Amino acid sequence: MKSSSSSSLSQDKFYINAHGGMGRLGSFLFYSLALTTVFSFFLLFSPNSVKILPKSSVHYDQGREKIDVEECDLFKGRWVPDFRGSQYTNWSCPTIPVSKNCFRHGRKDTDFLNWRWKPHNCDLPRFDAKQFLAFVRGKKLAFIGDSVARNHMESLLCLLSQ
Repeated sequence: MKSSSSSSLSQDKFYINAHGGMGRLGSFLFYSLALTTVFSFFLLFSPNSVKILPKSSVHYDQGREKIDVEECDLFKGRWVPDFRGSQYTNWSCPTIPVSKNCFRHGRKDTDFLNWRWKPHNCDLPRFDAKQFLAFVRGKKLAFIGDSVARNHMESLLCLLSQ
């Protein structure tokens, strides 16, 4: 007899806890939905909260060529010979660490220097250090990653030092 009354008592507690828990869950969901709705209206209707940039073209100053971003897919292209040569070499760049100076460690060929990436349907202009520095003035630039990101940073330093 004791067991039946204790089991009915525990069922009553379960029912109350489950009912009370649903009440708390329901109020949590209601307030979450209300807060999300208010925040969404704020984002949608406040002036200058989210600026949507139109698709535009990149224009270079000083009569340089124009690149239409919509037609130029930088990821589709091929390597082509560049008879102007590299903008820097291991000998001309003071920022290349000695441990990464291929020529100092015996590399004889220089053919790998005379190539550039040519995207289909457009042509990339040569890197211009002054233009790049004007573009990033007042901005932060970070290289995040592994040794490949470090190589990119060292290459940029070489390009800027020429």
